[in-house]
Amino acid sequence: MGKNAKAEECTQCGELIYYNGNNPCCDNEPSEEEMRQHLVEIELKRKEAEEYVLEHYDIISRANAETCAVPFEEVLDVAQHSLDFHAAIWHASTVILPNLEVQVVIDGKNRCFVSTGSSGFVEFLNQPVGMSLPIRCWIHTHPFGSAYFSGTDIRTVSVWQPTMETAYVLGGIGHYGFWEQSNPQQLDIYRDNQLERTQTWKRRGEEE
Repeated sequence: MGKNAKAEECTQCGELIYYNGNNPCCDNEPSEEEMRQHLVEIELKRKEAEEYVLEHYDIISRANAETCAVPFEEVLDVAQHSLDFHAAIWHASTVILPNLEVQVVIDGKNRCFVSTGSSGFVEFLNQPVGMSLPIRCWIHTHPFGSAYFSGTDIRTVSVWQPTMETAYVLGGIGHYGFWEQSNPQQLDIYRDNQLERTQTWKRRGEEE
């Protein structure tokens, strides 16, 4: 079949556009300017998500601390087990952000550290500046909607187990996994806030 006499060359890739049709290899590709704008918007959304989580942490933790007769930094259950706090983190991960992971670390003085990652990964940094041990809780989201510990998550709690008290992985509203220092080789997984199953793993170096 011959070329249409009016075929033109694509200005992006040089291929001919046949029969006044669209060039499928370039039609949907964003321009460099569009890519730059997208990155700027994502960074603004990351900041918005972090501020949203911190705002809700402050409200929930202060309300809980008022019922305790100890200084704020000594309150053991300040917000980390609050389903309302989990909902705020999930909102930040899936509504404010376009399904990107959000990580929250509550340190030994009940200070809250928030960071964001990609759709499938958020890095657990070495001890953040100003963070005090022990880690009272590590919370992160799986915005694709499944609460379980990945191999990376298992390695994280295994390395930090001596100084990490609890951890959550959030897979949706009422769907989460809970890990604690006293049972370091298992994750209790809940759906609709009811225990659904328990994920277990071997200690490193143990035979399967």
